[in-house]
Amino acid sequence: MATSKPKHERHTGRHTAEFLLLFLAEEDSYGGRLLQKCEQEIPVNPIDSAILYRTLKKLEEEGAVESYWGGMELEKPVKMYRITDTGRDKLAEFHLYIENKMRNLTFFMNKYSEWKESDRD
Repeated sequence: MATSKPKHERHTGRHTAEFLLLFLAEEDSYGGRLLQKCEQEIPVNPIDSAILYRTLKKLEEEGAVESYWGGMELEKPVKMYRITDTGRDKLAEFHLYIENKMRNLTFFMNKYSEWKESDRD
């Protein structure tokens, strides 16, 4: 019988859009390169190729990114992505959201540490 991973260990790609927008704010890129950046740079990486391409499609539909054919230095042209003004706005909103979330998470971590230190049982 297969056991499922605990809920906190499942990879959902919950903030995939925000990570992709952050990477695209640095430079235009293509899907394969974005996937490499996710694998190399995100400390706990929940992003696989299916999640990545679904998210890029959704971001394009929302107007947060736009695509064009580029990468002519590669063997064949690739679909490149670039962030738009709408994408930059979404990224700024997410930054504020994360700042507030981090305040709450810091509170939790501190409170938990206090509890663990006082729990002498």
